[in-house]
Amino acid sequence: MIVVTDHKQELRSGGVPVHEILRTDLSPLVDDVLRRLVTDIPLYAQLPEEELQGDIRRITERTLRAFSETFRTGVVPTGEALDPLRESATRRAEEGVPLEALLAAYHLGGKVCADHVAATFRPDELQDAIALNRLILDFLQRVTAVVSASYFEERQSIAGEDQATRQSVFAALVDGRPIDEAGVRLPTEYVVLGLAIGPHPDESRPGVDPEIVARRKLRRIRVELDRVPNSMSALVTDGGIALLPTPARGGGGVGRIALDWLRARLSQVAGVEVTLASTTAEPKEVPAGVALVRELLDVVRTHRRPAAVYELDDLLLEYQLSRPGPARERLAGMLEPVADRDDLMATLRCYLGNARNRRQTAADLHVHANTVDYRLRQVGRLTGLDPVRDDQLPRIVAALVAFDARRSPS
Repeated sequence: MIVVTDHKQELRSGGVPVHEILRTDLSPLVDDVLRRLVTDIPLYAQLPEEELQGDIRRITERTLRAFSETFRTGVVPTGEALDPLRESATRRAEEGVPLEALLAAYHLGGKVCADHVAATFRPDELQDAIALNRLILDFLQRVTAVVSASYFEERQSIAGEDQATRQSVFAALVDGRPIDEAGVRLPTEYVVLGLAIGPHPDESRPGVDPEIVARRKLRRIRVELDRVPNSMSALVTDGGIALLPTPARGGGGVGRIALDWLRARLSQVAGVEVTLASTTAEPKEVPAGVALVRELLDVVRTHRRPAAVYELDDLLLEYQLSRPGPARERLAGMLEPVADRDDLMATLRCYLGNARNRRQTAADLHVHANTVDYRLRQVGRLTGLDPVRDDQLPRIVAALVAFDARRSPS
């Protein structure tokens, strides 16, 4: 198959067929293109000389020959004639050369050829000049399409292989299995993150597909996590697990400030509340780390903690009292006499949450301060735990934590 242009006459510049000019001057033109690649496109200046004078020179020469043939026949090459360009695009994709640099190189080659031929055009060859420019545009349009398609096909293949390897490594780490993939080097330590992802407001909006909204939210969070080099994750729309390699030097894992920033960023891009539970673990300790952050998220949910970054140190009391045992049962049982009194339980929670400030508690509950005093006295009378007394505060807090933990489904 060929693409035919409207110009069927032999193109001339200075009375000489254009294709003969390019064929005769091919070697110096290739040299000129290579020099311009190095000076005009920064990436090519970083390539080794062996590659420039080998693969890059060969594909440049083939492309200029294709230019020459296009000017001779008036048709743009297609099909097998463009296979060398496809193969070159595949190799550049394997090497990680950006597509914009690759396409810029082809357009630069077209410009060098056009400038070389245009230098000898005569006034009576205006139509040849117009036809030449049209052929160059047609040629570059076809090359752009072919090169881009081959490039993206290879990049997708590489990305698919990389993703498959990462998911395999992730699954092995989480399950505590040996890593089978050859050439995989693990960091000395991971930050193990448990994520709890809140619902987006649009998920409950009438007329909006909630699954689409949830997937968009999830995609944005994945994109941000993927910005961390060599990170791995397994997420669903309401949360999941991520493994972030710690810095190779300096130790100490990823700092709290960095995690606070990451959580804020995830919340911002997704438009939802995101809670992170964090710990560090060597590769062999990842299963235990995953179990811990999941338990921490359960504790956060049970005790209605706000969206934030949580480590074990932030939840020591709540975490310990979430473990079943006789002590937890005794503590939780202390509040059973008021378990069904929503007004008393709400007042107790609010009072403790406000650092026992009765006026702030009254304002939050929209009641008089005397009502707060009365309810607190009722709690003390029914449970034997007086919220106003300093010496009973630790036991009351522990009892409330144990009470919530015992009633949690998790």
